[in-house]
Amino acid sequence: MNLEEQLSITYRQLRLIAGWSLIIAPLLILAAAYLLEPTIKPTLSHYYFAEPNPGLVRTLFTGFLIFVGGILIAYRGFDNRDNWIHNAAGVFAVCVAFFPKGCDSPPELYCTSGLLSPLHAPSAVLVFVFAAWAVFNGGGFELRKRLIDEEVHTLQQARKASLITMTAGVVLYVARPFLSRGIQDFKVTILIVELLGFFGFAFHWLVMTSVIDKANLRIIIKREESKSRERELAKSLDSGARQPEQQSVVYADGEDLTLIP
Repeated sequence: MNLEEQLSITYRQLRLIAGWSLIIAPLLILAAAYLLEPTIKPTLSHYYFAEPNPGLVRTLFTGFLIFVGGILIAYRGFDNRDNWIHNAAGVFAVCVAFFPKGCDSPPELYCTSGLLSPLHAPSAVLVFVFAAWAVFNGGGFELRKRLIDEEVHTLQQARKASLITMTAGVVLYVARPFLSRGIQDFKVTILIVELLGFFGFAFHWLVMTSVIDKANLRIIIKREESKSRERELAKSLDSGARQPEQQSVVYADGEDLTLIP
């Protein structure tokens, strides 16, 4: 396996880990807390104080945010914009973990106020803002120019689905005061907003990985076809009269056949 293939596999694993973590980890947090106390809390941030002493639930909550944030910070996008959008989302995800929410009034049973709690809510909002921006950017022009029309179409459809999922919860939350009393009293609306945001972002990562996999398979096949043509050309030159020295082969369509990382 050469360096190019190793790089492609590394980025593929990063995307898959990020995508599945955004689905599995929030569900694990809810399940672990439900085993301790069979209730659903209003937001994921409330699960930081789900136990009398820091334990499994808090570890899952902070570990999830720091883990995904670290991946987004380490991830290098296809261009400078794609890179810093993901990096910013990662930084704010880590901030959400480091600066727990303030205590409600009346406070939750196990809540303790933190010195920098006011930074929690802005950091949480900015995580979703930059995550949505990352989905909207869709890898940027540098990725799309390496894809064929069918692959670009798939990526665009996935982007629409992800953004609809991510904004559906926000629309519900904003519209809640105008809906029925039962919906207004529904205490986990923000939790639904958060879960839909994570799931939409995850869908973006997983579909983008699938599209890049198909593009790289197409590139590998074209490489093999090109090598076969080169071998046939070399045989014809060896069997014929001495020809002037040939320059390196340039693909007729000018397509870049390096693997997409």
